[in-house]
Amino acid sequence: MDFQPALSDLGLIADGHTAALIARNGALVWLCLPRFDSPSVFASLLDLNKGGQWTIRPSGIELGVQRYHPLTNVLVTEFRRPGLRVRLTDWMPPRFVPSPPQLDQGAVFRLVEVLKGETEIECCCAAAPHYGQQPAKWEWMPGRGKAQSGIWRSNPGLWLQSPVRLTRRGNALAGGFRLRAGESRGFAFCWGKRPDNLSHELLRQSLADSVRTWRDWVKQAQYEGDYREAVLRSALVLKALIYEPTGAIVAAPTTSLPESLGGPRNWDYRFCWPRDSTFALYGLSLLGFHEEAGRFLRFIADLCRRHPLPLQVCYRVDGDARLPERELPRLSGYGGSRPVRIGNAAACQSQLDIYGEILDAAYTYANWRQGLDDKLWPVLRGLVDYAAAHWREKDESIWEVRGGPRHFVYSKVMCWVALDRGLKLARRFRLPAPVAAWKTAAEALRKQVWDRGYRRSVHAFIQSFDNPVLDASLLLLPLVRFLRPRDPRMHSTITAVLNRLAHGPLVWRYENPHQDGVGGPEGAFAICSFWLMDCLTLIGHSRQSRRLFDQMLALGSPLGLFSEELQPVENGPVRMLGNFPQAFTHMALINTAHNLELYPRGVPVQNAFSRAKKTSGGRQ
Repeated sequence: MDFQPALSDLGLIADGHTAALIARNGALVWLCLPRFDSPSVFASLLDLNKGGQWTIRPSGIELGVQRYHPLTNVLVTEFRRPGLRVRLTDWMPPRFVPSPPQLDQGAVFRLVEVLKGETEIECCCAAAPHYGQQPAKWEWMPGRGKAQSGIWRSNPGLWLQSPVRLTRRGNALAGGFRLRAGESRGFAFCWGKRPDNLSHELLRQSLADSVRTWRDWVKQAQYEGDYREAVLRSALVLKALIYEPTGAIVAAPTTSLPESLGGPRNWDYRFCWPRDSTFALYGLSLLGFHEEAGRFLRFIADLCRRHPLPLQVCYRVDGDARLPERELPRLSGYGGSRPVRIGNAAACQSQLDIYGEILDAAYTYANWRQGLDDKLWPVLRGLVDYAAAHWREKDESIWEVRGGPRHFVYSKVMCWVALDRGLKLARRFRLPAPVAAWKTAAEALRKQVWDRGYRRSVHAFIQSFDNPVLDASLLLLPLVRFLRPRDPRMHSTITAVLNRLAHGPLVWRYENPHQDGVGGPEGAFAICSFWLMDCLTLIGHSRQSRRLFDQMLALGSPLGLFSEELQPVENGPVRMLGNFPQAFTHMALINTAHNLELYPRGVPVQNAFSRAKKTSGGRQ
């Protein structure tokens, strides 16, 4: 196991409960079971020798070329050499639709077919449960029926069905078999109950059903612009990251993929951040997928009933608030990047911006539905009340700094958004609310941002009242309708970001990365790039933003997937960094493509947001 895949060499498959990553060499390198935030069973992505992986590939061919079945999350890897063509298809049966009784459980299916020629196929399943701390102990069980050679059982409740003979090699199962053109073999890795009679025909039917399910979902998207392929791929990524039992969406399906190779900025993103989720589901709402947004708001309402305010920064996908952060020294980390962390201490931070993001999403959803569920308004009203009562406090804000709380301008603005959207909801739908008190708080808050949030010496809105440096999060001010895009203060902020934080399509988060309490370098943040493009579009520079958008799309993986960060490499391609794929990034891609179609000449000066109100009701 000596191949460390670049993040751009990974494909995602998912079922609505968890997700797997598969590399171009046919290795399944990441899978947590039974859900996104569970311990890993395959984690060679974080340790080539101890993490565990499952490889299927033709002998003598190291790497294949990956693609998706069009408009699905079904992954295809093709291996070729003169006279030989082998196709490996990987999928997880979607669990957000009813399944046949034989397939009503979590599973990864792998189908290998020879399309041309003849070759030996290698298979090695080296599961390593609980982050590699529990060696797999395989036990062979005779198969049921003529279609299968047998099922192997391991701890804890893992099953591998193989149509060919495998033998134990230490803690792994391995074997080889020969296939000719027109022949195929199907494998199933299941968890939970024992799989029952998963014949080759049933696996083929599952493949057809999975393709149809993904296509039926994504064809509902309401987007016909120039970037349809990239937008629909991003929508499929976001859907893949939703935990269907609750509607929660994970920030990413991975942990500890570094923000700089060898550095300490390695975090666990397998949880639900209300902020990230509302951003991501706003992107889906733009495409017409409102049901996902409604389910998430109900998840938030349930959190508020189960846990007293303030809202926690992140939660497990079932709503559990316990996310203790600890390190796994046993694992070497991706590319030697240590520590490997599970859990996230940011859950204990104060981040006041999340109230604005939730209220903005609720406002958009209510406009689409022409109202709110009766049980939802009391929860939302409580969130607005909290923002009104606490906006004067310091917090750690959107970037989750670990250098101590400050008066972050972005958080102040988002508290204003909570009040503004709360007022709009109350007035439009005649909902009970302390309108006068909210209005007074919103006006006071806005004045503070005008008085202390813009610094003439910097020619821009600044990161915090006591730290006058440039921060790309302030690009969101016109996007959340705090001020008009062509306001001179906003225009100078956009110019400052272009001159000091941007390099081509790449934009870094802020000017003081070594003062955030973490240390170590980081890459450019992909979402900041899209925010800059949005601002340029809204002020009428759509030709420039479209050029940057095209350049940014070219930096995605061959499959159209994006991580959290990108890092220029001298004399080489840009490197993806951070957890992968990142919901935040794919949401921003959708939003930017939408804005490029909606505002080809920018937002009209005299009526800057009327069109947005008619189309989406929320963020630009």
